[in-house]
Amino acid sequence: MSLEPAQVRAHLQRILAEESVLLSELEQLLQQEAQALDENNLERMTSIGATRHARVQALARLDSERADLCRMLSFGRGVPALERLLEWVDPQGGSPSSAAARGGPGSGIRSGWRANLEVAARCKALNDRNGAIVAARLGHVQRRLQVLRGSAGAPPVYGPKGLRYGALGARDFGSA
Repeated sequence: MSLEPAQVRAHLQRILAEESVLLSELEQLLQQEAQALDENNLERMTSIGATRHARVQALARLDSERADLCRMLSFGRGVPALERLLEWVDPQGGSPSSAAARGGPGSGIRSGWRANLEVAARCKALNDRNGAIVAARLGHVQRRLQVLRGSAGAPPVYGPKGLRYGALGARDFGSA
């Protein structure tokens, strides 16, 4: 039994629709995370983090399903394989005129894929922003710890060439 392009198109449309919902939810979660970071709301960040992780796992499952579909149909791996799959299931690109020629509604496969890529790019930008805030705060805490240890200017352990710095700035807080 061989799969027809229409069957694969329907399967791919389902994957893209699920992905669209998950990406929208992820974008909202990342915006909420940014707000929680601004408010220093640790409980909310923890809750959002767990939900965000579940969405990312679901997106990874869908990506794996799409990749498996490409391999199963001998299109290969990666973006070129997906492009070949899209060409096979929708040779005219899902335009309304090509859909009319087939006698059915436009599949929207390519436009759905592009829309998902746009939302994913926004999610990446939000995640990068949130990560930069967390990294800056972590750096601030590390600098405070260095001051407490008496090594305000020294890097934590290793130099640029992987060599150990001499003293880590140990401070004698008293003796008995």
